[in-house]
Amino acid sequence: MKVRIQIHHVLVAKRKELGITQEQFANYLGVSKPAVSKWESGKSYPDITLLPVIASYFNMSIDDLLGYESEMTKEEINELYKRLAKSFATESFDQVYEQCHVYLKKYASCWRLLFSIGTLLVNHAHLSGTREKTDSIFREAIRIFDRIINFGDDPVLSKQALHLKAICHLSLGQPNMAIEILEDVKELPMNEDVLLAKAYQMKGDYEKAKGLLQAQIFKNLIGIFQAYPDLISLYSDELEKMEDFFQQAIELGKVFRIEQFRPTDLLFILYLGAEIYLRHNEKQRALELLEKYVDTLLKPGILPFQLKGNSLFDQLEDFFDELDLGKDAPRNSEVILQDLKKSVIDHPTFAPLHGEERYQRIVQKLKQL
Repeated sequence: MKVRIQIHHVLVAKRKELGITQEQFANYLGVSKPAVSKWESGKSYPDITLLPVIASYFNMSIDDLLGYESEMTKEEINELYKRLAKSFATESFDQVYEQCHVYLKKYASCWRLLFSIGTLLVNHAHLSGTREKTDSIFREAIRIFDRIINFGDDPVLSKQALHLKAICHLSLGQPNMAIEILEDVKELPMNEDVLLAKAYQMKGDYEKAKGLLQAQIFKNLIGIFQAYPDLISLYSDELEKMEDFFQQAIELGKVFRIEQFRPTDLLFILYLGAEIYLRHNEKQRALELLEKYVDTLLKPGILPFQLKGNSLFDQLEDFFDELDLGKDAPRNSEVILQDLKKSVIDHPTFAPLHGEERYQRIVQKLKQL
C-alpha cells in the first residue's frame, strides 16, 4: 500500500530542484532553519496555515505537496482482495469484516477499491452466521455500489456496480428492485474484440488474433452457462422440456470441454438436475447425477478453482491478465469447496436419499476431499 503522507520527501526534492538552501527557504516562510530541517527529516510537519504558501511557492497542489495518495493501485487492490478472500476462509468472519471497513474508511473515494470490497462482501456474506447479518451485509454492499454509481468517474465500473446491486436485491428477496435496475440496461453487443482480431490478422499477428477470438467465445460461453441453471429450474415442473435443456447444457459442456476450465458451471448443472429429479421421485437418476458431481470434483486439475484455459482454449493468458483478479475466483477455493460439499451432505433436499447405499458412498467421498 502506498505511503499516504510524504511531505518530507517532497520538500527536499523541490527545494533542491529550485537550488535554494534550507536557510533561504526558512527566511522566505519566516520560520527557523531547524524547523525546515525537522520537516525534511520527517520529525515534524509545517503548520497547516503554511501549506498553501509552500504549495504556491513550489507551484503545486497541496495534495501533491503532502504526497497524499487517495487511491490504491490496481495491483494493490487485487492483492488485498486475494488476501481478504483467503482470510474469510481461515479467520473469524467478524475480524475480516472489520478489516474491510478499515479500507472503506481509509480510501473512501477510491472507486475500484470500493467495488472490490463490495464484491468481496457479496461473495462472502453467507459466511456471516445468521440470515439477519447476511441481509445487513447485502444492504451495506448496495450502499457501496450506489456510491460508485452516483459519484464514480468510471462508466464501466459503474455498470458493473449496477449489476452487483441488482444481485444484492435478488439476494434480499427484492425482485422488483432488481427489475427496476436492469429493465432499461439493454445494449446490442458490439463485439469489438472480433473487429480487433480481424485487424491483428490483417497485420499478420495471428497469435494475438487467436487470443482475442478465443476470449470472445470464452466470455459468451460463461454467459450461456450462467443462464442454463435458471432456465432448467424454470422448467422443473415440465420434466420433458427440462430434460431437453439439461441434456443440451451437458452436451454443450462436452463440446467445449467445460469441466477443464469452468468446472463449477458443470457442477451446478449436475447438482440442479439431481435436485429436480429427486423432486420428481426419480431417486436413481438423482443418484447418478450426484455421482457424476463427485467424480467431477475428484478429477485432477479441478482445484484450485480459478479461470484456466484447456487443450482447446489455449490462448487466453492475455485475457486473464487483464481481469482485476486475474485467474482467481471471487471466493477462496477452500470456501467454494466447503460450500460444494455441504450442498450435498447437509442440504435437506437430499434427505430422502440418506438410506441409500449409493448416497452414503457419495457422502464418504465428499468428506475425504
